[in-house]
Amino acid sequence: MHLTTKDRVLQFIDYKGISKAIFLNETSIKRGFLDKDKLSASVSDILLEKIIQTYPEIDLVWLITGKGNMLKKGLVHGKETISSFESQSYNEYPPVPVYTLDAVTNSSHPVYNGPKDAESVLLIPHMPNCDAALYIHTDTMYPILRTGDIVCYKRVSDVNNIYWGEMYVMDISRQEDENYLTLKYIHKSDLGDDYISLCSHNPIYPPQDILKKNINRMGLVKVCIRYNCLV
Repeated sequence: MHLTTKDRVLQFIDYKGISKAIFLNETSIKRGFLDKDKLSASVSDILLEKIIQTYPEIDLVWLITGKGNMLKKGLVHGKETISSFESQSYNEYPPVPVYTLDAVTNSSHPVYNGPKDAESVLLIPHMPNCDAALYIHTDTMYPILRTGDIVCYKRVSDVNNIYWGEMYVMDISRQEDENYLTLKYIHKSDLGDDYISLCSHNPIYPPQDILKKNINRMGLVKVCIRYNCLV
């Protein structure tokens, strides 16, 4: 079976565990690009540039021809390649883009700006598959997590697909502000199936019950990186 460039785009989307809508939103490509009846159509240089700018980990040769690996080799931090990882395949240890989690604003959240705005990337052998890593700027999980620590998460596309008692990073709509980013444990709510209860590890924050429909995006925290010393 001959695969087209768009078929390989779909393979990458499946690898990332994101929806077509998120991909199109992050790349600023118009709806219809990945419609079934258009998969055989060629992809312009302009659209290829948008894809590579948004997802720099994609190997351009693979995307166009299907030859080689989906992801580039080496670990890129800013504009420098870390040579000790040059022989390590991204397919074996995929890099995780690192962003900043602000407790008040979503302006730096990866679901809005895309991987091109990552501050750096993580490459940790045998780490569970994660979409992004965040420097946390909130004390909701103190003392197990402090400001400046890192959490790595996997995006969750279905708000009903929740593992109760686990830690999640969430983008929530609230009346008092447009969006609110937070890091919480999720438990079942006594108010019914339409609600969830958000709980902090820090006892100064009481539990909150919110409607599931008010959750815009969420991710299951799979890895926590703790800084014991900053120097």
